[in-house]
Amino acid sequence: MKAAVLTRYEAPLELIERADLSPGPGEVKVGVRACGVCGSDVFLQNGGFNSTLPIVPGHEAAGVIEALGEDLTQPLATGQPVALYYIDHCGACRMCEAGRVNMCFGVRRMGVEFNGAFATEVVVPEKNVIPVLASDDPAEVAVLTDAVATPYHGLVRIAKVQPGETVVVFGVGGIGSNAVQLAKLLGCHVVAVSRSDAKLALAEELGADVVVRGGEGAPERVKAVCRRGGPEVVVQTVGSAVVDSQAIEAAGIGARVVLIGTCMESFSLRASTLVWKEAGVFGSRGYTPGDISEVLDLRRSGKVETGHLVRHRRPLSEANDALDDLRAGRVLRSVITFGEGW
Repeated sequence: MKAAVLTRYEAPLELIERADLSPGPGEVKVGVRACGVCGSDVFLQNGGFNSTLPIVPGHEAAGVIEALGEDLTQPLATGQPVALYYIDHCGACRMCEAGRVNMCFGVRRMGVEFNGAFATEVVVPEKNVIPVLASDDPAEVAVLTDAVATPYHGLVRIAKVQPGETVVVFGVGGIGSNAVQLAKLLGCHVVAVSRSDAKLALAEELGADVVVRGGEGAPERVKAVCRRGGPEVVVQTVGSAVVDSQAIEAAGIGARVVLIGTCMESFSLRASTLVWKEAGVFGSRGYTPGDISEVLDLRRSGKVETGHLVRHRRPLSEANDALDDLRAGRVLRSVITFGEGW
């Protein structure tokens, strides 16, 4: 097998030949067909997850089951196309029993704590594969598992948005662009914030009702286009402590602020900022297998778009170029692909 491996932080990945994998009890081996390149992969490369190196990145993936381990509980078969869920979870802790497997007390993440899908094959627990249709595009399935499922989780599970509410989305990147289209699909009035003309135009294409220039003064510009009392929901998708502060400042009376973007810097906050507004700030961590299934159905019904996420495709040998493109803001997403179809 071939894998793009992170051996040192702040260094390029190394393309390495490794021994083929074999699944153990309760595991399956998946031949990777597509893996999205995400901001979290850049965060990993910069040391943000404090992973034990070497590690193979890649958590946004789809592929075909190539081998089955013993003692499986699902009726899985070789040759079956699947989406991959990146969080290994125990299934027995309080969070898992509540359906919040993304918050499992024993969480292990593909591409962070165990080797991921920047490789021709990967081994995952059987509960981490979600069967998909042969008619699905592997690249679309891959990006739906994260770039779309992550904002879906933030909007539906965490913010619990309601039709008619105003949702402000800070950042129109690989996550924020989909927060825009999902919020619109959920019947909300959507305000998109970005410093980029191209991304503001994309936000309008994806359903934003109003676009606002980001940067200094953005909270005031947001408030100016919202009705009295301000927005009910603010979704922050940018990896920036400055924008974290702006999102909270822009929040309206009784608002829910959902932080999805992550960075290693901190920001300051006065309790009175939240008390006077009776507002809340929530973190939204990834997504669940149920979120993946639901966004797959939305895509199949034509209710969400993925063209802006899958147009930049590269082979595994260009994984570093894909990371550089994302870091420089040249793309919203790149997808590492391994041939055509399943």
